[in-house]
Amino acid sequence: MRGHITKRGSKWSIVVDVGRDENGKRKQKRFSGFKTKKEAEKALQEILYKLEKGELFLSKLTLGEFLDEWYKEHCLPKLAPKTLKSYRELIDLYFKPHLGSIELASLKPLEIQKYYNKLKELGLSNTTINYHHRVLKSALNRAVKWQYISRNPCDYVEPPSKDKKEMLVWSNADAYKAEEIFKDSPIYIHLILALYEGLRIGEICGLKWEDIDFEKGEMTIRRQAQIVKGELIFREPKTETSVRRIPLIEKVIKALKEEKKKQIENKLMLGDKYIKEYEGYVSVWEDGRFKDPGYVSKKFHKVLLQNPELPMIRFHDLRHSCASLLVQAGVPMKIISKILGHSQIGITMDFYANITIEAEKEAFKKFEDFLNKKPR
Repeated sequence: MRGHITKRGSKWSIVVDVGRDENGKRKQKRFSGFKTKKEAEKALQEILYKLEKGELFLSKLTLGEFLDEWYKEHCLPKLAPKTLKSYRELIDLYFKPHLGSIELASLKPLEIQKYYNKLKELGLSNTTINYHHRVLKSALNRAVKWQYISRNPCDYVEPPSKDKKEMLVWSNADAYKAEEIFKDSPIYIHLILALYEGLRIGEICGLKWEDIDFEKGEMTIRRQAQIVKGELIFREPKTETSVRRIPLIEKVIKALKEEKKKQIENKLMLGDKYIKEYEGYVSVWEDGRFKDPGYVSKKFHKVLLQNPELPMIRFHDLRHSCASLLVQAGVPMKIISKILGHSQIGITMDFYANITIEAEKEAFKKFEDFLNKKPR
């Protein structure tokens, strides 16, 4: 890295070489406004020293340009389509319009804080703003690794905490009632797998019969189904821990065996009219057509509207209900975390803190009853 000083009018300037562009042309960065030659020479030495130590970056790359590069080079090869869609919208609708013109190397924590405050004024929730922060911080961590910047300005910004929402879950009585209500519905097997095995809706729809081992009483989660821009796709789960083996309880084994028997009978009855595109998947209609996550979610909501005796929850809340029932049954949190496919036990603890404390209260009630018994 080389540099020199030059006089422009009555002031002195510093010119530093910052490499070459894609055409091989030399690129330079200018620092102006020094009153004396000696002052400029001293500043030049400091700049060259910081550049050599990796404490100063002179790229004119804007945040918007970097985010496009980050999305193309880092996100596209690795992330799921739904995540990519979310990131693209964040970049194009929020990051670039508000922060995109700022040079990456000049981005300051205060500018990011002002951006979060602006989002609050626009009516975005704390949870949404917190999500903006996590994505931007992740992108700028990559900028540090790619040596565009020496430190991440997001490290010095405090985003708002997520809005805490009361988690809606079904009780054991609700679960038994739901089995009766959904027994003859097209999504009975989906309900059973979510409520008693804690599967996500995409994991249920991505499940194949080859993933189920009836002899061992377990199944393996290897893929998930998603609808992206109207197209059905199958992909691996989003994290390594989401690829997992789960033990099957007897009522789930029974439901799966009944479903498999029906599918075999339907296939034999329809013969050539049976649609084989999704053969081998658990989530199919009588004629072999696929029951996608969108249909399952809508049907679940519709059945609940017709049966007000059951609390209205989202399909995803069946997974939370499963965790709640496991906690109440005394299953250790570490095992629950593994069953649910969480990457860290802390995630499970954060999700189910209220449920856990209720179970702990019940345990201490039993402890208190024990202490109140007079020794013989």
